[in-house]
Amino acid sequence: MGYSSGMLNKRITIAKRKDDAAESFGKKDKPKYEILGTYWAAETFDKGVKSLREGAFDAYNTVMFRMRNYPGIDRWCLIQYHGKWYQIMSFNEDYQENQIQITAQELANQKVNIITPSESDIEGPAVVGDIK
Repeated sequence: MGYSSGMLNKRITIAKRKDDAAESFGKKDKPKYEILGTYWAAETFDKGVKSLREGAFDAYNTVMFRMRNYPGIDRWCLIQYHGKWYQIMSFNEDYQENQIQITAQELANQKVNIITPSESDIEGPAVVGDIK
């Protein structure tokens, strides 16, 4: 049995990691992100045995989002909700039901390096020269 995405009445912004996560291991540079888009989602606070075990204080910073499945969203993305950035802790996809369930925790450091796509990254129409 799948989970229900519920009432999709919250707007979240998702930023996708620009560089490869494996390549950044050991580097001092902060990872770069670019905005993937803004999506509708359902939001609930973390409940249940796991949140009770970890303590009520930590559970306040943990939010669960349920939304439709969109291409490009993965566990390396960041979520912005109500002006705060959240890091994905668990990412569960259900392709059959076209839904994603994300558990995310608020970032302690809210300084996220957002970049804009460069002109070389944007695919446009090919330039055709003079044909003789």
